[in-house]
This record gives sequence, C-alpha cells and structure tokens, in this order.
Amino acid sequence: MNQIRKRLTYANVMSSIAVFLVLGGATAIAAKKIGTKQLKANSVTTGKIKKNAVTTAKIKNNAVTGAKVNESTLGAVPLANNLSYMTQLKLTKAASSATGATDAAGAAAATPVTLYDDSHFTVYGKCYVDSSGPFLRARVYIATKQDGAIFDSDDDELDGAAPDGYLNIGTTESVREMMNVLATANSAEIQYEGDTEFGATAADGYTIQGDVPIAAKFGIPVAGDGPYGPGDVCLFGISVAHS
Repeated sequence: MNQIRKRLTYANVMSSIAVFLVLGGATAIAAKKIGTKQLKANSVTTGKIKKNAVTTAKIKNNAVTGAKVNESTLGAVPLANNLSYMTQLKLTKAASSATGATDAAGAAAATPVTLYDDSHFTVYGKCYVDSSGPFLRARVYIATKQDGAIFDSDDDELDGAAPDGYLNIGTTESVREMMNVLATANSAEIQYEGDTEFGATAADGYTIQGDVPIAAKFGIPVAGDGPYGPGDVCLFGISVAHS
C-alpha cells in the first residue's frame, strides 16, 4: 500500500488525467467525423432515388400541395357527376325579328335563333313585338329529334301524361316553351335566376339539363340602352350539361 501511495504523486495523477482527456477527445472527434461521413453517404438526394421508387402508397396524404404541381402536365379533369359534358355559358343577342297584332301572331312570324343543338335536342329563342301591349317578348323553346322524349321547365312540361303526352318531333310549339319575359315600352325585363332551369330526356335515355337566363329591352329605358345596345333587343343565355 505504501508503494502505491508513493507512486500516486500529483504529477502522476495529472499526467494520467491528461492522457484520458486526450484519448477521449480524439475518440469523440473520430466518432463525429465518422458520423458526418456516414450521414453524407446516406443523404437522400434526387440522384440517389431509384426511378419509380416513390409510389403513391409512400406519399403522405395531402403532402403534395398545389405549389409543387406542374399544371401543364395535368390532363383534363373529368366531371364528378354522371352528366359528362357541359357547355360554357353562351349569350346570344337578337334584335326583334317580327311584329304581330297578337302574341301568337308575333311568335308565329318570328325567326328562330338557335341557342343550343346536339344529336337529340335543339333549344332556340324568338324575339318579337306583340302590338296588343305593346310588348317586346323573348321566348325560349325546346325541340326534339326523337319521338317520345320528356321535359320540364318553368313554363311547360311534357311527361307523357294526358293531354299532351310526350315531347315529339311534331309537338306544337305552344306546349314546349321553356322560358319567357316581356318588356313594356321604354323598359327592360330580366330573368337570370330561380326559374330558368330545365331538363329533358330522350326515349333512349340521353339527358340534358341546364339554365336559360333571358332578358328583353323595348325602346329606350330612362337609364339608357346598357348591355342590350340600341333598338328592341333580346338577350338569350344558355348553359347545358348532357349525358
């Protein structure tokens, strides 16, 4: 014991501690360098990702935001309903094309303005003066290219029931009207919402549905011509979705 104590001098103890610190520090530095080297070796870079390795299942839900998407690479997005095709809203401006002593006479003499046409149905408008008012009338009608169709709108409906039955190729115009407005002298009238919806189904199941907003200006209103322009003018709008 005395021999051990003799050897435990201050200098021996301090030198032993110094050696321990040097070896410990060197080990820590070496470990840090190895860790850094290993980390760099395992860093995930674009070049280190195998082609097609990142699949949909490996991407967290909602992880890819809109800012990260190249929109030019996207194809057409299908509609999320059963009506697979929809037209953009189309606006047609039509001047009065006839004048009649009565509403019926004016309608019969007016020139049809096609608003929508496809393989099964045609939607058209008429703009004319009814002298009995006098009024400027804007009316929209539907016509079928296949007997046995049905349709519903704000003004008329044909569902196959008596007395008018189905919408056929020869169905009288007066019972297949979809929408109408009238403007009195030097005024305007509009119907752009609410009751402008319509729908029709052909005998083979082909279906259309949409809206027909319309407006009419007769003469010169106090506020001026606005978007109608000069004269007696009707505005016909239409948007259609079809199966």
